[in-house]
Amino acid sequence: GRTALIAHHDGCADWCFDDERADLRVEDALAYFNDNFGSSSSISKSSAEHDVQEQFDVLIMDCLDPNDDHPFAKVLYTDDGYVTSLHDALTDDGILVVQIGEAVNNRSPSDENGSFENRSTMLKMLDAI
Repeated sequence: GRTALIAHHDGCADWCFDDERADLRVEDALAYFNDNFGSSSSISKSSAEHDVQEQFDVLIMDCLDPNDDHPFAKVLYTDDGYVTSLHDALTDDGILVVQIGEAVNNRSPSDENGSFENRSTMLKMLDAI
């Protein structure tokens, strides 16, 4: 909260998360989006049926690197239901910002053949939506 992010809002409004337009959530994103926007959710709706108040203009996903050798990281970037629920949680003009690892260079293997296979999987799923 305020003590962890204080250095990042220098020069901004008194406290950017006090803005009534902001809906900062620090919780289990996988559970939240699957429960509220996932196809397996008992309250799931098609994106056209979602209540506008529930949808987001901007989602920012900054979590484990997609190449981290951790089962949870793999789920965040390769679970089709979760990735689809992120898309369904956005308004028609909504933007999804995802931290998907370090930038590649001309010596990097393709994502499919290197340590960024999870990134490649997520990008393909988003492209298919």
